[in-house]
Amino acid sequence: MKNILNIFLGSFFVIFAQSCASVGAVIDGGKELVTNTVDVAVGTTSKVVTSVAEDAASITQTTLEVGAGVVEAVSDEIDKQTDELQEDSKEPQEKK
Repeated sequence: MKNILNIFLGSFFVIFAQSCASVGAVIDGGKELVTNTVDVAVGTTSKVVTSVAEDAASITQTTLEVGAGVVEAVSDEIDKQTDELQEDSKEPQEKK
């Protein structure tokens, strides 16, 4: 009877030890899967945010350049028109 009990306990230990190893492998695999998924998600999000920021900076720079060009063009036109008005006022007026 003692032999049967030892065989049963030995078998139970072997089965339990293998089961723990399997559970450990599943847990390790799960940890690796989750950490890899988080790493990829964070890396991808970082790349997208960086690209959006670069695009926004490019759009802002282009808008500022166009805006500055428009302001310069308007300023030049106003300067030209005021110069014409000033030249007209410098011409001697006819006395009536």
